[in-house]
Amino acid sequence: MPSNKVVIRDVGPRDGLQNVEGTVSTADKVAMVEALAHAGVSRIEVGSFVSPKAVPAMADSPEVFAGITRMDGVRYEALVVNAAGAQRAIDAGADELCIAIAVSETFSQRNVRKTVAEALEEVAAIVAVASRTNTPCSAGVSSVFGCVFEGKIEPSAVVSLSRSLVDLGVGEIMLADTTGMAAPRDVHVVVPQVLAEIGSSATLGLHFHNTRGLAIANVMAGLSEGIRNFDTSLGGLGGCPFAPGATGNVATEEVAHLLALEGYDSGIDLNLLISAAAQIETALGATLPSQVLRAGARWRGHEAW
Repeated sequence: MPSNKVVIRDVGPRDGLQNVEGTVSTADKVAMVEALAHAGVSRIEVGSFVSPKAVPAMADSPEVFAGITRMDGVRYEALVVNAAGAQRAIDAGADELCIAIAVSETFSQRNVRKTVAEALEEVAAIVAVASRTNTPCSAGVSSVFGCVFEGKIEPSAVVSLSRSLVDLGVGEIMLADTTGMAAPRDVHVVVPQVLAEIGSSATLGLHFHNTRGLAIANVMAGLSEGIRNFDTSLGGLGGCPFAPGATGNVATEEVAHLLALEGYDSGIDLNLLISAAAQIETALGATLPSQVLRAGARWRGHEAW
């Protein structure tokens, strides 16, 4: 029987901030990471080591890693797309490498200018770099539940790519709904097929965007399928600069709130998390989409409930 312990990785400092308008200071990024850690988030995607020409908002990722005060029990992670970036991330102090790969050929070309087969070769090179320092690797598979360029993605393609990633030595696979096309029934179709293929050889997790308002419903579907690892983003920040219409990720505080109400253990202090979301909202000078940030927890003011 699956555990009631759920692990949340907040991708806000990377996935959330890479697509916001204007410049976010290094100090504000450091403060965001530290606020997440203090709220009990045990995995944080701090930044990415990609070409600053492609994603200029992440150019200061080495400085962010250098600036944070680390907390015991927290994994500070980084997105990479090639071996050179992997080495830079490790040198900066990343505890885990998050590898981006698409199941859609068109999205792969738009994102990393490689075919899926070529991207897999790069994954192998990244894993080889990581193995020198025993740094674990997690692969985020994008466009799993649909692609804005190709439409429907067959589950068999997701299963095949997941198998290839496991065979290359990737220890975790995050199935990503990059453009918010998933519905719960899609989760119930795809997740069991991937689990049947990879078994316990790697951890399977889910990454949802709330583009069409179904992210929380999809999290519930994932929980019912035994998934206990989810990517979220503080305040509902996020998007993808290479996928038109890919609005924000599911908000960390909304998922943490759901988990608490449903009896799952995320290890997160929801009040501190909401404060962290308010802090980055103020720093950005923008209204974030999180509803829990607006309304607070259900039991606010009713502690005996």
